[in-house]
Amino acid sequence: MSDASLLEQLVAIVGADNVVTAEAEMAPHLVDGRGRYRGAARCVVRPATTNEVCAVVRACAEVGVAMVPQGGNTGLVGGQIPIGEGREVILSLQRLDKVRAVDTDGDTMIVE
Repeated sequence: MSDASLLEQLVAIVGADNVVTAEAEMAPHLVDGRGRYRGAARCVVRPATTNEVCAVVRACAEVGVAMVPQGGNTGLVGGQIPIGEGREVILSLQRLDKVRAVDTDGDTMIVE
């Protein structure tokens, strides 16, 4: 599968607005909070549901493309930054922002 067909498949899964390829829009995802680590990526994909996450993971796995997950991109040690070669897909979880259940007795919660 070519890079273009992977991008087409990702767009089919999460919608065109949620597959980011423009350098300026990707830039905040490619540097850590201290500016010490910089990387490059094919794109940033922003799924909105766990089903979309599964489909994105499946699509990338089928073609052997590595993913770098990002929650809030707040890490300070660079673990959330792709390597500088631009082969990975950033899996941004920013749209998975709902609290599903809170268990005050068990001090737990279920979130996306």
